[in-house]
Amino acid sequence: MNAPQDIHQNISQNTNPHAPDNDSPFAARRTVEQVEEGRELAPRFDEHGLIPAVTTDHASGELLMVGYMNAEALRRTIETGEAHYWSRSRQALWHKGGTSGLVQRVRELLVDDDQDCVWLRVEVAGGASCHVGYRTCFYRRVPVGVTTNRPVPLEFTLTEKVFDPQVVYGDAPNPTKL
Repeated sequence: MNAPQDIHQNISQNTNPHAPDNDSPFAARRTVEQVEEGRELAPRFDEHGLIPAVTTDHASGELLMVGYMNAEALRRTIETGEAHYWSRSRQALWHKGGTSGLVQRVRELLVDDDQDCVWLRVEVAGGASCHVGYRTCFYRRVPVGVTTNRPVPLEFTLTEKVFDPQVVYGDAPNPTKL
């Protein structure tokens, strides 16, 4: 898969050029009322075919990660009950935990009011969601109320890793891009 695919295709000469194809699990976005108050999932993917996905621990509420989904990732997440994302760095569909075994089992999937962001509440096999080895990708705090002419120093909020990334991923390329 070379690029995220937008599921909103023009399916005929109808009045909505963003109607999904007939095989889509997503409704076409027709009215504000339908999107905000309706009972059908009608996600709004951005110009790159992506939707932000906020992921938290189901039990504690701890923020684990923020990723992106294309239509295929969202569809697979819904169908399998396991989190799938679109890796912007690798330009590939990504089953979270497919390599590491740290699978995110979705306990609840919510969509925001205008359906342009999803929230996954998950249980994590192995207790970590960060490829660096920490439980959460948010393991450093940025101090606020600081004036400086130098780079702002980060404060570590976690000091122990759940796993050793070198052992888990070996020689696989690091997804972090400079």
